[in-house]
Amino acid sequence: MDLSRRRSILIAEDNLDLATTLSLLLRMLGFDVAAVNDGRDALAIARSRRPDVLLLDIGLPGLDGYEVARRFRGDDRLKSVLIIAHSAYPPDTGPGRYDERDFDHYLVKPVDFRTLLPLLGEPG
Repeated sequence: MDLSRRRSILIAEDNLDLATTLSLLLRMLGFDVAAVNDGRDALAIARSRRPDVLLLDIGLPGLDGYEVARRFRGDDRLKSVLIIAHSAYPPDTGPGRYDERDFDHYLVKPVDFRTLLPLLGEPG
């Protein structure tokens, strides 16, 4: 990570209220934040912005969070991004194809901000 810039977080969340609230809170703490509401947009924005962290909802339209994570891991430009999944479903009961290699962390909603913050690192 380039220490001369703020730590960058991409939020991929289809709940607009949650995405907006998280974005505001993280910006107030000093992070550089972008938010999208669709899996395809997450990939497009990530390729241009190269975030340090992807906060990834599993139930996204377009491409679900599982597929977004797989594509990040398969892209040399994005494979080192820290991926924090957050879902209403625990990983072992959710309606998807959970593979722990796709995510660095998996949090169940509602996510406690005190749990999330240490995973994000310092704003920069």
